[in-house]
Amino acid sequence: MSSSETSSTPAEQPRSQGPSQRQLLLIGAIALVLIVVGILVYPHSSTSSSGGGATVGQSVPTFSVPALSGAGRVGVPADGGGHGKAAVLIFFASWCGPCKTEMPALSAAINEGKALPAAVIGIDATDPNTSAAEALAASTDVRLPVGVDPDGTLTSGSFGFPGLPYTVFVSSKGIVTEIHQGITTPAELEAGVAKLG
Repeated sequence: MSSSETSSTPAEQPRSQGPSQRQLLLIGAIALVLIVVGILVYPHSSTSSSGGGATVGQSVPTFSVPALSGAGRVGVPADGGGHGKAAVLIFFASWCGPCKTEMPALSAAINEGKALPAAVIGIDATDPNTSAAEALAASTDVRLPVGVDPDGTLTSGSFGFPGLPYTVFVSSKGIVTEIHQGITTPAELEAGVAKLG
């Protein structure tokens, strides 16, 4: 045999089976982007701390903001919902997809008394105008005091929430007992209220 018969040309050498390094990097980058988007847009987990101003086991940041209805103010003093009453704070916005999913079921549960004896307070965060928030509240039959936080000073500032929705459970002594990031179900609402005592 001649050397030309025994040696393989580059075209004859077997190809590697599997993705190239470039393909692996691209797949990894896409997976990372999807994970980050999933966490930011559709979070759904109970957290012990928001990583910002509101922290489980600590006093709730107190606030007083204008009411969505335009009359009066909505807020939480140092003693929970006020006058020694526990509170549930629901942070939402009309532009938030998960909030639109959450609100009909939560509103129905609240209207049925599933959050009693806690006071339930809504916070409309970073909506460019109140008409969109009013339309969402009307379409989902929200029957609770709703305050407005148009520039996010309360939501991302005092509470330290990077996105929406968030639900915060506050004891009658004004201590945060749970922070729920993402869509809160009626069952999770009832469970959180039950822990308030």
